[in-house]
This record gives sequence, C-alpha cells and structure tokens, in this order.
Amino acid sequence: MKISLTARLILIMILSVFLSSLVSILFVSRFTVNKVRGLNNQRDINISLLVAEALTVAATEGELNLAVSGFGGRELPLSGSEGRQGMMRKNMPGRDSVFRGLMPADPHIMAEGGAMVPILITDSDGRILKGQFRTDRDRNLNRLDENIIKQGAPFYAEGKIAGYVLAGNMAGQNERGEDQSQLSSMIRAILLYPIVSALLASLLGIFLLRRALRPLQSLYEGVQTIQKGEYSYRVKPVESRLPIRDDLTILSEGFNEMASSLEASEEWKKQIISDTAHELRTPVSLIMGNLEMILDGVYKADRKKLESLYRESTVLAALIRDLQVLASEEAGQSPMEKRDFSINELVDHTAEDFRALAHQKKIEIQYDRGDDLKVSGDPVKTRQVLKNLMVNALRHTPEGGWIQLRIIGEKDYIIVEVEDSGEGIPPDFREKIFNRFFKMDQSRGSEGSGLGLSISRILIENQGGRLTAHEGEDGGALFRISFPVK
Repeated sequence: MKISLTARLILIMILSVFLSSLVSILFVSRFTVNKVRGLNNQRDINISLLVAEALTVAATEGELNLAVSGFGGRELPLSGSEGRQGMMRKNMPGRDSVFRGLMPADPHIMAEGGAMVPILITDSDGRILKGQFRTDRDRNLNRLDENIIKQGAPFYAEGKIAGYVLAGNMAGQNERGEDQSQLSSMIRAILLYPIVSALLASLLGIFLLRRALRPLQSLYEGVQTIQKGEYSYRVKPVESRLPIRDDLTILSEGFNEMASSLEASEEWKKQIISDTAHELRTPVSLIMGNLEMILDGVYKADRKKLESLYRESTVLAALIRDLQVLASEEAGQSPMEKRDFSINELVDHTAEDFRALAHQKKIEIQYDRGDDLKVSGDPVKTRQVLKNLMVNALRHTPEGGWIQLRIIGEKDYIIVEVEDSGEGIPPDFREKIFNRFFKMDQSRGSEGSGLGLSISRILIENQGGRLTAHEGEDGGALFRISFPVK
C-alpha cells in the first residue's frame, strides 16, 4: 500500500499538533492543580489563624466554651486581624465577623469567593470539640493524632494552648466539595481548549499544507508525463505575493529547465538522425550504384573506377568520424586536458604546417608572432580548431590571396584571429554556418561534411572560450577565438 507524500506530511503534522497539545495539557494541568492547592492551603491556614485568634479573644472574655460549643451564641470579634492575607469579610450581618452561615453539627466558614470551608476545633490533647474530621473513607474520629493537630493554628486561654483550629484540607476535607468542583472545572477547561485548538490547527494546517504542496502534485504528474516521452510538459510556477523564492519554486524552475533540456536533446537527436541520414544517403548511394553496375557487367572494375569508389568511401568515413567527434563533444564524453600552453607557439606550428599547401595555391600566410602569451585549455583540441579554420580559409581563398593570423592580448581575453581574402560570409549566415550540416550554395561551406565549424565551436566552448564569425577588413571571412584570461 502506497502512501503519498502529502498524506505522510499531514499525518506527521496532526501527530505533532496533538503530541504538543498533550504535553501542554499535562504541564498546565499539573501546574494549575499545584497552584490551586497551594492557594487553598494558604487560605486554610489564614482561616485557621483568624478563627484561632477569635477564640483566643473569646477566652479572654470568659466565653470560650460558648464560642466553641455554640458558634451562634455571639459573634466573635476580630482583634486587629481584619482583612489578613486577603480574607475580606463583606456583606456580613452586624459587625465584622469571621463566621457566617454556621451549622452547629457541621460548622463551615465562608471564605473569599463564596467557598464554604469546614472548621474543626480540638482541645490541646486532640479531642474534637466541634466539627468532623473527614478521611478518604469518611471515618469519624473523636481524637486526632498529634501530627495532625500540630498543623492547625493554636488558640490560647489563660496563657496556655487551649486547643487547635483546622480549616479545609487541614480538617481532612481532601479536596471534596467546592474545592474539588473548582479543580474539576479547571481541568475540564484545560482539556477542552487545547483539544479544540489542536483540531482547528490541524484543519488549518491541512488546508495550508495541501495548498503549499500543490506544486509537488504537478511535479509528480510531470515526471509521469516525461517518462512517456512527452517532454513539452511544464510545471506551473508557484504564485506568491511575497518577493521570495522558496524551495518548491526553485524545484519547479529546475524541473522546467530539465524538461526544456530533455526536449532540446530529443529535438537534437531527431534532427541529427535526419541530417545524418540525408548526408549519408549520397555517398552510400554512389558506392552502391557503382558496385551494382560493376556486378552487372556494365562497368569494369578497373583502377579508375576503384579510385572513384575509394574517394566516396573516404568521404563516408570522414563524415562518420566527424559525427562521432561531434556526438562525443556535445555529450561531454571526450577527455579534456586543462593546462597552460603558449598560444604563440601553437599558432606558429599551425602556420608552418600549412605553408607548403598555401604555396602550391599561391596563397601567402602572414603571421606576426608578437609577445608570448599563455592560455589555459587543451592544446591538442585547440590546434584541431586552428587546422579546421586554416583548411576552411585555404578552400575559399583564391590564388594570389592571403591568410592573416593574429594574436591579440586584451584585459579579459586572449584573441586568436584567422582572416582570409576570400568572398566572405553574408551577415545572415555568420551564425548559421556553425549549425550541423549547414552549407551555403555558391559560397563557403559548399564542400566537406558541414560539421567542421560545428565541431570547432564546441571544442572551444568546452574550454570556456568562444568562436565567432565576422567580416574581415577587406571583405573576407574572419574567425575569432576568444580565450578568457586566467
């Protein structure tokens, strides 16, 4: 079973949101419970201190027993502790008091916020005088352990501890009643809000994620389309109002560039197959036709006929060799040597190689060696380009003409020029002559395979240079090789 990338990312996002929400719930709930318990404990301590202080005042007036047993015989005054620790006594009948709504059998005191807090009063030995100690199992005790009563607030009579007051959890409430209800409400809120937020965040995240990953779906469709050989497919660019290019935009642009390259390569293959078939047709047809005539007895297999067949076969072999070189160079499969070499020395050797042939055609080769300059590249392939340009120049320079070789050192480039006094190249053809198999009728390029200049250009470009065609000073052809200065 396959799971799409979008589904995986959505699942990861949802798990991340809910895990983070769970951690938040655990942390916040633990913190909230501890905080509420701490506040309630402080409230119980404050109430115990206030009640103990009131009982001490009652003892000084001789009414301690009445205050403890009845809780309603009279209101117990506060001796200067009114409002202690935030315990506000508002809206009480009569003068300020710490008791309100007391029940003789189960005394409570109303704390700030309206919470009814139970009160437990013991004597100095821990015997319960008023109230009830509540355990988890609701066991009723008549006497409290010494460790429990020491947590309460002592009240005094005649200068001695007469007993202790325990309020709320100190009296064994164990967070039942209103405290437990308060905590439960808080826990429900803590659980509800993160879950709702996680759901909303997940829905919003799914919407945004699907929108953001939409280019990936287009890329997936593009890969499938290109696998079928349809190289014209392009991914729609990601529209964004922000002046930024994210990874998906860069990936989409890279995909389109790859598709364009594949489409161009496919067109190149179709074109070169068509051009090759066209160029091979003539020599192959001539060879086959002549051989068929010899086999039929129309022609004799004499030396003249065999030499004709040999010439056609050499043309065919040269064409095949040039095609191999061109394909290898365009595919980057031909080894390239990269080193510094003297361009003056290379041009000098090339000029000497062609002086004898130029002399036969009564063509003068002019070359001024000048300063010695070095370029970085492949000297063997550079010499091959110079030989191609020299052959081209000799072919199209009339008798009595000349060929000029120049080396020019500039700031950014070292330039080698090959100029002839031939008929020149029309402006419209100065770029087309570098196309494969291109030939101009009644002009240069009418002989040969039509691959020499194509091979020469790619040999120079693979070294980081440029090969261009221009008009010479006297109207002839001028080819310029530019090597970047290292």
